[in-house]
Amino acid sequence: MEMYDGELLEAQARLRARGLDVDDFSFNRTFHPPDPDGGGMFTIMYEVEITNAKTGKSMSATGGIGFDWVGRFEDALKDGHFE
Repeated sequence: MEMYDGELLEAQARLRARGLDVDDFSFNRTFHPPDPDGGGMFTIMYEVEITNAKTGKSMSATGGIGFDWVGRFEDALKDGHFE
């Protein structure tokens, strides 16, 4: 299972834990091109656009090695961003 797949499952679990319907949220991933200044290291980075279909509210978060988009998503949920 690739990194994003596990993160997506975790984000969905956090929705369920808050009593929210997973089907109300879409998660769209777009990969960033490799960093040419990465010194030969290939680091996976991607943007995750998360939208609540019921409210139309959305956010973007960066994912990949060293990034915690799921944590940022949960913070946004706690702050009422998607309401």
